Amino acid sequence: MTTIGEKITVRISEDFQVLSKIAIKQIDLTKKLIEDNRNADIHMDINNNERIIDSLEVKMRDEVINVIVLYSPRASNLRKIMSYYDMTTYLERIGDLLLNVSGFLKKTAIHGAIFTEFKESISKLLDTVEEMTQNAIFAFTCEDNFLAKSTIELDDKADQLHHNIIKRLQSCCAEKMVTEQDMTDALCISSMSSNLERIGDNATNIAEAAIYLMEGKNIKHISNKANSPDLQVGSEG
Repeated sequence: MTTIGEKITVRISEDFQVLSKIAIKQIDLTKKLIEDNRNADIHMDINNNERIIDSLEVKMRDEVINVIVLYSPRASNLRKIMSYYDMTTYLERIGDLLLNVSGFLKKTAIHGAIFTEFKESISKLLDTVEEMTQNAIFAFTCEDNFLAKSTIELDDKADQLHHNIIKRLQSCCAEKMVTEQDMTDALCISSMSSNLERIGDNATNIAEAAIYLMEGKNIKHISNKANSPDLQVGSEG
């Protein structure tokens, strides 16, 4: 017979699936803004989705607290429930960061010389963090250890793409006559890149939570994660 606590846990899992789908949808909408940053419908959809993400986060966190306080779940279930608690935070942060990116895109002259020069790099970084987010969610949902560790390794790629954008920005306007819009575009590109890089960090956090769920290992503060034996893709154990 299914207990009330187990029913709530199932509901938390279902809410997580909805939250995950909306977060991925936000990334797809952001991609569309790179091509048409003045589309009011897209901005409205992003804002509406952000409100749904916020409300789901509050609901899920309350459900997690209630199931722990009222029903004292077994240790194995408690670990999963606490992982969901962390997940809601990471996905809500990803939503916030994407909302920031949409705001910066709205201020940017996407057909101007500055953004045109960086469009491919921003798109590549967005593609990378989208892959990380999708893989991290799948790794957590399906308890796929290999995919979780692969996601963490991708974080180095996202970091490098971000650093390359910032480095190029430092010289793109040097010794040139620039307009106020050019400066706005450069600052927005820098901010977009920083927010996208932080999305990669949160996707990494989700992957780490998946590993914690599967192995009971907290790897958050392991230095040089990509070179750690615990994170070698294809390793035993």
